Amino acid sequence: MTNEFASRSWTLRRRIARSFVGASAVVIILAGIVAFSTVQFVMAGNRVVYRWEPAVSRTAQFVAAVNGEEGSLRAYVLTGSPSFVTLYQQNLADQRRNAASLHSLVGSDATLRRQLASLEQAVATWHDQVVTPALNSVRSRDGSASPLVAGTTATRLSASMRADAATLSAQVEAKANTARKERTKFGVLFVLAIAMTALVFVLIGVVIWRGLHRWVLRPVDRLATQTREVARGDTYRQIVPEGPVELGRLGADVEAMRLQIAGQLAKAEDTQEELRLRSEELARSNDDLQQFAYVASHDLSEPLRKVANFCQLLERQYADQLDDRAKQYIDFAVDGAKRMQVLISDLLALSRVGRTTEEFVPVSLDGALDAALTTLADRIAEVGAKIVRATPLPVVPGDRALLTSLLENLVGNAVKYRREDVEPVIRIWAEHNRDDRLWTITIGDNGIGINPQFAERIFAVFQRLHLRDRYGGTGVGLALCRRIVEFHGGRIWLDPVASPQGATFRFTIPGGSEGAESRH
Repeated sequence: MTNEFASRSWTLRRRIARSFVGASAVVIILAGIVAFSTVQFVMAGNRVVYRWEPAVSRTAQFVAAVNGEEGSLRAYVLTGSPSFVTLYQQNLADQRRNAASLHSLVGSDATLRRQLASLEQAVATWHDQVVTPALNSVRSRDGSASPLVAGTTATRLSASMRADAATLSAQVEAKANTARKERTKFGVLFVLAIAMTALVFVLIGVVIWRGLHRWVLRPVDRLATQTREVARGDTYRQIVPEGPVELGRLGADVEAMRLQIAGQLAKAEDTQEELRLRSEELARSNDDLQQFAYVASHDLSEPLRKVANFCQLLERQYADQLDDRAKQYIDFAVDGAKRMQVLISDLLALSRVGRTTEEFVPVSLDGALDAALTTLADRIAEVGAKIVRATPLPVVPGDRALLTSLLENLVGNAVKYRREDVEPVIRIWAEHNRDDRLWTITIGDNGIGINPQFAERIFAVFQRLHLRDRYGGTGVGLALCRRIVEFHGGRIWLDPVASPQGATFRFTIPGGSEGAESRH
């Protein structure tokens, strides 16, 4: 039980290290066996190829040279032909050359060296007792050469040479066979070592796979399954860690994260419910406010109209009884009532932005500008303003009435805040940004301009930069413009750099002439 607990408490790093050490030890041992068998196989092969097989061949050539000497000597004795002497000398040279090569090949093998020395001694004795006397006898022509070659001594010495040659050949062949068997043995060992190495590598691969499956893949798969269940919405699904210490810690961290997310989701659900209740309350308030604005626009406009009408009626009917101060007071009352009517109308228009539009439709800004210029035609003609369309305006998704009101306010401001010493020129153009898919509409004039420090203030409600007696208005126009542009997903700003003299307003509208997007 203790060992099982200890094995479970092993870290993945420790398990991998132990496995690596064990596998490395086995691989090193097998590599040593393979290297040893390879070296021994090569050395045994070299001994066979470069020593014993040449030794067998040299021994056979040595015996053949000795036999050739004996045969050529007998032929010379019998025929006396000098050509057999030449053949004898060639065989003698071959015998000596093969003897020297055999000495080199035999090396330190004492048995073969003794046997080779015995054979050489027998050959030397045969040379001394048979060959030399026979050659001398042939040269002196005393007739004793034939008995020397065919006599008992020659027969005995020849038999001794053949016996020594056969023994040497048998010993060399035995050494060669031993070397061949040794080469075969190490070859088999080499093949077995290679096969064993391949088998061990396969076993190591199987063990590694099973270890990875047991220690890593299966725990990770189970952890991933539990995590996916949590990700699918089962935030109360407990994460149970498995496997080595590292994966256990990972599972514990995921469980801690799940608990934190579950807590945050609970808070988010509470917050969402609260927001839903507040949204419903805000929707009711907006409906009440819209109804109030509608009622107020009518209920307030009606008394103002009566005040203005009755003041004007009073002025007409009692004009001969009123002095100049009374008439001035009446004019003040009528002007105040009319300005109050305009202010109420503007506020009502501001409050209605985004409330009366259910969806966007493709709107041609050129058409909206034409409608705005038609409304402003009298004012434009009165001051002699020149409207320049530098580029065609695009077709964008939006509310036609609101976009017409936007252009009417911006162009109307350009006409209103003109300079008296120059002809009013109002330039309008459009630019398209392909990256943001936005149209930027610019309206610039050569009027009195606006101080850049008031660039944000002018878009607030009731913010005026000039006295009412010089430039009329309610201070709602630019606030209405900002509300309309933001409702269409864009922004509006004063560009103080674009025109050193006059004012330049820019606003962006998403979309393009390809079509309109619906917005609910």
